[in-house]
Amino acid sequence: MKKIDQIKINLIIILLLLSISAIGQNGVIELYQTGNSNFKSGNFEKAIVNYTELIKIVDEKTVQKTGYINRGLSYDRLQKYDLAIADFTAAIKLDSTDMASFIDRGLSNMHAGYLEKAKADYNYVIYKNNNNRMMESALYWLALVHYSQGKFKETIKNCDRYFIINSKDAELYFIRGTANDMLGNFEQSIKDYDKAIEIKPNYVKALANRGTAKINILTGHGNLQPSKKETKSACKDLKKAKALGDNVIDDMIYVYCDSKVKKKRN
Repeated sequence: MKKIDQIKINLIIILLLLSISAIGQNGVIELYQTGNSNFKSGNFEKAIVNYTELIKIVDEKTVQKTGYINRGLSYDRLQKYDLAIADFTAAIKLDSTDMASFIDRGLSNMHAGYLEKAKADYNYVIYKNNNNRMMESALYWLALVHYSQGKFKETIKNCDRYFIINSKDAELYFIRGTANDMLGNFEQSIKDYDKAIEIKPNYVKALANRGTAKINILTGHGNLQPSKKETKSACKDLKKAKALGDNVIDDMIYVYCDSKVKKKRN
């Protein structure tokens, strides 16, 4: 989610100074900075009051837009998603070229459960394709939305485009890996988990899923009782995941890796 960075703060303060001479209001900069301080410290209700007052008394559109954005982020933190969406929409009306506002609105739509509206915001950013950082963000969230909807082929397409921009994201390789798992593409999912683990060596879920995918390849080819030698690589992943705290794969280890069980079966 978008941050209130120092460069933007400095720019807004300059615009506030210009606005003060026009409206004759003292303390406007202090009001803006207080809103930012309240936001950063988690006092979102107070920040909303500050930004609301700022929007009322300042005519400069860039400052108004920032007020709507920051108030929208505050509403989102308070789970008042419809109010957040309304503020991001107001910011977009003031400046439809700022793709970050579409990302912000998309996130609030996601949080509210309006997944199709969220997808529309992300797809618009992708359609415009004028900012790599915003494209990256849109593709990331779109992949997660499609995954949550069980649209695994679309998830994979989103991830494929995402990796053109950012090829170092372990989480998205994991997401693409699980999407491939759900489609039965175990060879490809293993490659995705390989990449996730290469970036993040102790990625517990990726280790567990990679071990499971290796077992699925063996059993999927009709080998319902693979030998200890055949499951060695899979068991190495599963046991490492177990050592790192994953207890969900206990049954997999018992069935395919436990030496006593293997002896009985072999």
